[in-house]
Amino acid sequence: MMVEKKSSQVWEFGDFQTPRELVVESLQVLKQHLHFCPNTVIEPTCGLGGFLLAATDAFPSAEKFIGLELEKRYVNFVRRQIEKRPGLDNVEVIQANFFEYDWNCLLSQVASPILVIGNPPWVTNSDIGLLNGKNLPVKSNIHGKHGFSAINGSSNFDISEWMLRRQLDWIEAYGGCIAMLCKTSVARKVLLHAWKQKNMATNCLMVQFDALQHFNASVDACLFIVETSSKLNSYTCNFYSSFNSKYPSEKLGYSDGIVLSNLSNFHKLRCLTGTDPNYTWRSGIKHDCRKAMELEIDILGQKGRSKSTMELESDYLYPILKSSDLANSRLDKPRFNVIVTQSFVGEDTEKIRKTAPKTWQHLVAHGDLLDRRASRIYRNKPRFSIFGVGRYSFSRWKVAISGFYKKIDFQVVGPMDGKPVMLDDTCYFVSCGSIDEAEFIAELLNSEEAKILLDSMIFWTNKRPITAELLKRLHIGKLAARLGRTNEYEQFVNQRNVA
Repeated sequence: MMVEKKSSQVWEFGDFQTPRELVVESLQVLKQHLHFCPNTVIEPTCGLGGFLLAATDAFPSAEKFIGLELEKRYVNFVRRQIEKRPGLDNVEVIQANFFEYDWNCLLSQVASPILVIGNPPWVTNSDIGLLNGKNLPVKSNIHGKHGFSAINGSSNFDISEWMLRRQLDWIEAYGGCIAMLCKTSVARKVLLHAWKQKNMATNCLMVQFDALQHFNASVDACLFIVETSSKLNSYTCNFYSSFNSKYPSEKLGYSDGIVLSNLSNFHKLRCLTGTDPNYTWRSGIKHDCRKAMELEIDILGQKGRSKSTMELESDYLYPILKSSDLANSRLDKPRFNVIVTQSFVGEDTEKIRKTAPKTWQHLVAHGDLLDRRASRIYRNKPRFSIFGVGRYSFSRWKVAISGFYKKIDFQVVGPMDGKPVMLDDTCYFVSCGSIDEAEFIAELLNSEEAKILLDSMIFWTNKRPITAELLKRLHIGKLAARLGRTNEYEQFVNQRNVA
């Protein structure tokens, strides 16, 4: 099913109105699992007031109901609904911007416990930036990323994550509960933030629902509930597969600074965690311009994506494998060659003009496309730069895995036609010095122990469930010791050090 194309207004303000059925089910779950009775109910981005008005029925004993909304037409609509219904003198709708409103002033004047409920915007800061939108919090790198990660998209965040973090601070300071519809990935990030900051999250749960059915959005989503109190902090979160589920299907946990999908299995094999200094996980080549940089391999030579036959010098051409190739074991015959313009990040590319004039001519012919690459990583760098390249890229033997596909399957990648094989930036790999070493490392990583540990840290519903950060948490040396293969491991490490 195709996702409906939304207007820029919808995307900038995350304007996805919540269906009545989903509102009712959310409130029922909240009452069923927490038995929570608020004195004040706040819907911070109330839109048409779905949660606000339904909460007056669900929590009749509450003293005050407050909705805040930026759009005047929505504010007027909710106020008309309030006027039509008797007994709602304790319901107030405020027209204001969430990011500019003085929340502390409001919260200090209402009765606790407070229920913060609703459906915050499902949009990222970069989405709004692309639309030239202004509905953003004050610019900040909320994940604390540095260097390449900060400018390569890792510091991009959902607006709802920023808002949920604020709301966690509210309920910790004043007491209460948040119950929000959001992306499941956002809920996990907020939980990780709360657990790292030791917020008093005493009850946490997520309830999965079908975002495609309710919002025509192809994302994994949930009702995210966090209650705080002065009790002992809890580092677990029950996950329910639907609103009808009586029992949780999973129990998320927290250990070693990460959110875990299976706390029990993680602790069984926690002894295998750590950073192995002898094997560093890398991502593949990043160029952000397939039309210019990737050439379809043809019997007669290089065939560009424009299908025009090309005969470029071989100096900068390398076979490349993608996530789908690794996941489907298509390792023997690459479909594409990639132009690798640098041997390390920042290397001057002008030498290509003299050493490979046909390649230079091809790059210049696609110069407009390459110069328009949006990522900040290309700014103030040599023309036709790439990233994710270094000495490791030219290793003849690699052990690699797809970051996108939902299975743990490490593959040995060897040279083709005498050249090392490159991987694209959706793949992760460690370099090896020989086929024997690569087969040994792959055997270790495909062991049952390695798969159980990695699986305990993976959330398979993520767009990219496997990352370099995840893989780095498995210490290959400790894994070799667990499997009784330390001597082989040390032999290969010694060979690497000599080389």
